[in-house]
Amino acid sequence: MQLWRVGCGLCTCLWPVLAETREYLANSWSTSFYRPHDVQIRHVGLVNEETVYFATASGVSMLRDGLLTPAVELHDAELTAFHLCHHRSSIFYETLSKDGGVLTVHEYSLLAKESVKVAIFQETVPAKALACVDHLLLRASRANLVAVSLTHDAPITLLQKFKEAEDFYGSLAVAFPADSVHEAQIFGVVPRNRTVVRVKLQQDSANLHLSGIDELLTAGEGADGLLETASVLEPRFVAWLHGKLLFVDHCSLRQVVDGRVSTLLGTPGDCAEGNETLQPAFWASKITAPLGLAAESEATAGHTSLLLTAKQVIEVTQEEDACAESSRAECVKAAAGCGWAEGDRSSQRRCFSCKRLQRWADAQRPTVEPCSLEAAQGPARYDLVGCGCAPPKPPAAKDDSAAGVVRVMVFLGCLGAAAYWYRQRQLQRRDDFVMPAGAQFHTFSDGEGYVRYDSEPFS
Repeated sequence: MQLWRVGCGLCTCLWPVLAETREYLANSWSTSFYRPHDVQIRHVGLVNEETVYFATASGVSMLRDGLLTPAVELHDAELTAFHLCHHRSSIFYETLSKDGGVLTVHEYSLLAKESVKVAIFQETVPAKALACVDHLLLRASRANLVAVSLTHDAPITLLQKFKEAEDFYGSLAVAFPADSVHEAQIFGVVPRNRTVVRVKLQQDSANLHLSGIDELLTAGEGADGLLETASVLEPRFVAWLHGKLLFVDHCSLRQVVDGRVSTLLGTPGDCAEGNETLQPAFWASKITAPLGLAAESEATAGHTSLLLTAKQVIEVTQEEDACAESSRAECVKAAAGCGWAEGDRSSQRRCFSCKRLQRWADAQRPTVEPCSLEAAQGPARYDLVGCGCAPPKPPAAKDDSAAGVVRVMVFLGCLGAAAYWYRQRQLQRRDDFVMPAGAQFHTFSDGEGYVRYDSEPFS
């Protein structure tokens, strides 16, 4: 049996378990932040909600008030990697010359508005991830992991050389990057064995080296819960946000905080096939496979991250909600100022503030009328009486199209069978009354006796 058939069978069997091991974060909201037109965004960087940077193959632009302003423009090279370094207020980006022979890492100062060269690599293996820590820039490619010193005339340090082409780090994130190498926590994604790891660096008197790699999350079905039992399905990117490790897992955004894993958006293994869907109900949201992840600076007070997909940039925020802990009975009261959403499973429940719902609806592209959610058909049912909407109507008896087709087919089948029976009956009756050739008829009468007819008596 082919492996993909086995995998599909396992996913089908495990799906009920996965649905019950999903823990959605009660204070998370996802909105459409930006939809690009005639441009393919490759990377995204976030300072705060007002200052966002997008990178394409031809340069870097800043988004402000809905308008893109060029910051870095490339004419003789292609941008291959990008990283926004918060504690240095700069952008690191790597370019590949058009002749394909030289890779160059640049640092663009957000304050001075100018770029300087940081390192040159005489190779053709572009970086898969960049991350700054203290006075170093970590660069991961399919070939190796190196540390580039940002002080003048310092050599490049080889930290790890990958034996297999798939052993590379697909993404890097640093917690407390302004601290020393000893204090900073470095996280990475290893696509080959589908793990999220913690990388430890050690700075001796003169040498910087890799001191250890710990597996934080291992491959599995993508379950939430305690860190010891949680797993990842297909990790792609990592980012650090105010004490939380965010990571993209297939078609979802999840996080690790205080030894527990939860989901902010989407579901691992359940991707949008067409248009993406964002709803207040977490379980009803579906996205395509993300292409990038960015978190805002540690110096900000918010809890915002940006998720880049092929269709749009999604803003994911976390904020306190007084309605979050309310039961359904408390939530749906008209005076509560809260709205309610629920699904078919016990884990699919959410109470939220009506004011926050209105902000979410206004931020959608296009905007959404909150009360229209009550009439929407899908995996989430809404009760928004507390938000000024009319009480939801009881669901009308749905005309199951499949059942309707079956009924029509049964009727037509019965009609055809009846027509066939009637036709056969008519043929049988005709055969019963048609006389065969050479038939002889014999009659008897009281007066004349026996009479023989060699043909039909009525011809």
